[in-house]
Amino acid sequence: MTRGRVRPPGRRHLRAFTSLSAAGFGEALLPTLGLVALVRIAGTEATGQVVFAQSLANLWFLLGDPCLENAAQRFVPLEQARGGRGTALFLRLLRLDAGIGLAATALALAVVLGTWLAGLTSEGFALTLALSVAGRGATAPYGTAFAGFALADRLALSGVVRVLGALLSVALSFAGLLAGGPLLYLAGQAAAALLAAAGFCLLAGRAVARALGAPSGSPPLPAGLLRFTVPATAGTTIAGMSDSGILAVAGLVGGPPLVTLLKIAMAPGRFYANLAIPVAAMLYPRLARAVAEGAGAAVMRRDVARVTRLMTIGGVTTAAVAVPVLVPVITLVYGPGQAGAGAVAVPLLCAACVKGAACWSNVLPLALGRSGWRLTYLGAEAALLVATLLAAAWAAPDAPATARLFAWGTLALAVLGTAFWLLSARRLLRRVPTSVPSGVPGSVPSVPSHAPGRPGPADVRGPAPRP
Repeated sequence: MTRGRVRPPGRRHLRAFTSLSAAGFGEALLPTLGLVALVRIAGTEATGQVVFAQSLANLWFLLGDPCLENAAQRFVPLEQARGGRGTALFLRLLRLDAGIGLAATALALAVVLGTWLAGLTSEGFALTLALSVAGRGATAPYGTAFAGFALADRLALSGVVRVLGALLSVALSFAGLLAGGPLLYLAGQAAAALLAAAGFCLLAGRAVARALGAPSGSPPLPAGLLRFTVPATAGTTIAGMSDSGILAVAGLVGGPPLVTLLKIAMAPGRFYANLAIPVAAMLYPRLARAVAEGAGAAVMRRDVARVTRLMTIGGVTTAAVAVPVLVPVITLVYGPGQAGAGAVAVPLLCAACVKGAACWSNVLPLALGRSGWRLTYLGAEAALLVATLLAAAWAAPDAPATARLFAWGTLALAVLGTAFWLLSARRLLRRVPTSVPSGVPGSVPSVPSHAPGRPGPADVRGPAPRP
């Protein structure tokens, strides 16, 4: 890592970061308010069933989502440089993502219906699972649509749209909960997800067309797209299983009480993770462009070091402020019956703060074209988390003790994982090429993917230097 002072972000990048952070916090906080209402009104048992069903739905779509957003950010600029058909390729990828999501939704609903007809699930849980699937399926094209905002350098606008979608979701889910309990709660979420996805995709398509020009022709899928997408998708799928997969396993080994306890305790850590996610999202275009322009090693080493310092300061500050008040706040919000979740939330929040220091690890291998490296790490991390939960369930006498053991194990894994990436960064950056031919499939061309005369994609510090 290079040495240097921590430099604050530029004004334009601060606006994008603020918008994305607000969207992340809104998407974490508002559903948490819905969870609070669900616990208070429906009780722990019904809430655990809802969370378990949503976790199964998330797992299904994580396995069936091709994650074309990474492919869009790599190949749309390349297609734009070759023939000015970047918009057409983006729209094709967006439609493909939505179509795959629709097919996955239909297949999941058929499976749910089959299990109910076979008597493997009760009618109530089958309805709960079907509504969870419908709500999650509506969000399938979100990732590719978000890539469109990044390609058009409109990340700030995407944050505003996401906040509005989160507000719509909490409003309809609250209305459904008050009107008819957990099932209408899920129905409200599904309806809001469908409306929000339609608006998000429409605005993303318009933003890309405005930045790259009107769509022309029907370009074929680029060579190398599948080779890049498969390991990138596998890594993203494994990363997305961190919460949903753990909750699904918790439902199998500990039942609804353990699921509800972990769901509540994970919320503070998710809030902090939503601070780190925008940093990585803003850093990815800059890192990829640095490799393409032959300035990779110097720029990337500097950016990684600065982000590490900024996020370390943010993590230490967050932990110092939040840890002393977590237990009383969670007890006050969820009630005395969930007081044990506070003791579980403390190490989980600290784990999120530790991992945030290396938030760049999610995009650095992709920018370097080393998606297999990222996949290997994420696979090992997921396996260790599941093993930690299973070991905790075997060793502990009840759900609260299981959750506490798992939380401290998660913190230990976070420390080891962050140390691994800090040590590996030097090795990765030593292999950065000094130049990349613009015609190589999968490379990012050294031409702007945004509107002429506008700054390039946002990063965490300031405008990208030109060679």
